[in-house]
Amino acid sequence: MQVSLTYQTARRHFGLLDLAATPATWKVKIVKGNKNGVRRMGRMLAVLGAAALVATACGTSDDDDTTAATNTDFTPVTITHAFGETVIDAVPERIVALGVTSTDAVLALDGNLVGAAASPVSPTGMSPWQEGILDPDKTELLPMDQLGGFELEKILALDPDIVFAQEAGNAQQLYEALEGTVPVVPFHETLLGDSWQTVTTDVALALGKKAQGEQLISSVESVTADAPEGLKDKTWVFLAAPAPGMVNAIRTEEDPMSQFFAEYGMVLVPTVSELPDNAQNPGTAAISEENYDALAADLVIVAAGSDAASQQLVSSPIFELATADSVVWTTDMTVAMALRSPTVLATPWVADQLQTELEEVAARRAP
Repeated sequence: MQVSLTYQTARRHFGLLDLAATPATWKVKIVKGNKNGVRRMGRMLAVLGAAALVATACGTSDDDDTTAATNTDFTPVTITHAFGETVIDAVPERIVALGVTSTDAVLALDGNLVGAAASPVSPTGMSPWQEGILDPDKTELLPMDQLGGFELEKILALDPDIVFAQEAGNAQQLYEALEGTVPVVPFHETLLGDSWQTVTTDVALALGKKAQGEQLISSVESVTADAPEGLKDKTWVFLAAPAPGMVNAIRTEEDPMSQFFAEYGMVLVPTVSELPDNAQNPGTAAISEENYDALAADLVIVAAGSDAASQQLVSSPIFELATADSVVWTTDMTVAMALRSPTVLATPWVADQLQTELEEVAARRAP
């Protein structure tokens, strides 16, 4: 399956693109051959293992509120959200998840996923952390439209008994269209405003796996526990280069990526925070050769949509001079998605991807 990434979809997910310069559509090539070879998957496997242990323990529990439920002991659940309430009165057996956060939660909790949102930045439609867990022969990968919505007809064709739509651009329309026929769980307050913890909790409650959900969240929140010493107050910057000549940087501490690195004690490099906000993509700064000197951070991450895009940036003599004392990691847009759209699977995966660079940063002495 080849996924075409529209401009609107990419901008909605990453907020890092330039409206005027971006073509209407472009296909993403996953950049292979990073200098560290195949990355470790240890944290993600540990998270899944922890959930499995809870499932085993819960199987012998007498507490109906925390056991992994079957239809014989399932207690109906009511989830309150922006458009009212959704009642789940039986364990879902045919689940559709319209977002990476809910998809990953269903996968981690071993739900029967018949439909899932296709990744907008992967040529297979699957994110790398889903490979080996999500079976495309059993799960239909549903493409988003240009506004982040999903076709009702394609959803109904899967005969779902629940739809998780917290991340769907047309969540309200789906909720209203399916009300009374198929339970739909939309966002709680605003579109893309639910934290990954909230979405995971929704999924766990709906599947009757409250204890497993709590363990998953706890495990993911502790993925930085074995971080190398020496990262406190080290600086970082993230650059998105989706196409040659286009570079944007995260510039606010409120961004989910900033919060991720804060768990390591790292801080966004102040020189980027001081750059003007990009009016077309609030929370980011447009980067050009004139302000490459602002990129002198301990860790510089370049997420590119193609080899040409990354090479144009990292081979620039001005960029090389600005980052001469930096650890520079050139990767692909899946890392951007994992850092800006945290999930129970993406977060431990991206922590593993970063481990080598973080160790190198931690080992460097302050000038």
